[in-house]
Amino acid sequence: MKKRDYYDVLGVSKGAPEAEIKKAYRRLARKLHPDVNPGDKTSQKRFQEVQEAYEVLKDAEKRRAYDRFGHAASSPGFDADAAAGYGSTRGPFPGGGSPFPNVSFESTDFSELFGNIFGGASRRTGPEKGESAHGTIEVPFRDAVLGGTASLSLRREKECPTCGGTGRVGKNVCTTCRGAGRIAEEERVRIRIPEGTADGGTVRVPGKGAPGKRGGEAGDLFVTVRVTPHSYFERVGDDVHGVVPITVKEAYSGAEIDVPTIHGTYRAKIPAGTQGRQKFRLRGKGVKNPRTGETGDHLYTVRIAVPGARTAAGLDAATLLDSLYEEPVRKDLPKGL
Repeated sequence: MKKRDYYDVLGVSKGAPEAEIKKAYRRLARKLHPDVNPGDKTSQKRFQEVQEAYEVLKDAEKRRAYDRFGHAASSPGFDADAAAGYGSTRGPFPGGGSPFPNVSFESTDFSELFGNIFGGASRRTGPEKGESAHGTIEVPFRDAVLGGTASLSLRREKECPTCGGTGRVGKNVCTTCRGAGRIAEEERVRIRIPEGTADGGTVRVPGKGAPGKRGGEAGDLFVTVRVTPHSYFERVGDDVHGVVPITVKEAYSGAEIDVPTIHGTYRAKIPAGTQGRQKFRLRGKGVKNPRTGETGDHLYTVRIAVPGARTAAGLDAATLLDSLYEEPVRKDLPKGL
């Protein structure tokens, strides 16, 4: 089955910038992820198709090769220089140009092309890298923003050690793999979670995908990270938000208070006359972006906590405070629609 154009898969134009490609990938990955569509084979196939397209288009070198030669650029043993020679005046064919003038190499898989021309399916004899594998892991909020490690249990196939992947021992069918050439095994893979990993982000683990063929290297494992929400901190981009209660006196006269952040507690000043729901910022106390290396801020909203106990002295103090307002506090509210 002929592969779809990678740009069509992601729904972007051929000249789309890297940021647009990444945005399109994230939108589709969230929509098609197997966890969102359990048991849906169509969505799973589309998800793998989107992953494959993004792996090529996010890499500048792979993208240039794909733009020039199409899917053939990722074929094992593909020689870009030789392919480029087919369309030049220095090519190996008389008069230059392609030996197949009616075939566009940009949209045709070379392996399919030569297989059809010379009869029958093409045979690949060289090493071939294994297919990518995909998984999902849930990590605590702390490990996602500060970095950590996690483990994932994988069921992987490997070459049968008895028959060397041939499925036969001498003239007999291999009894270990029963002729399949491969056996399944459970493997616990330890995964490093980079600092600043966002919910829905992907971690690549080299060599933990499907095994290669004919001595080729194993494919890669792509793990989608789901971050468990924190009971107090809320991440918005690279910033972290929180709410800090303060007393009526602290709001009225100003104070120094302790503000919890993901990096520990910091002493901060709030000015006299602070209002409820007023926001303050601690610069550089947020999440470090794994791509840019820049660190976000911590933003905290103050909430004025009113004493729950009612006493005569408290009522007198509240009455005194009430007398200090110079104008009605609700004067700017609308009268209706």
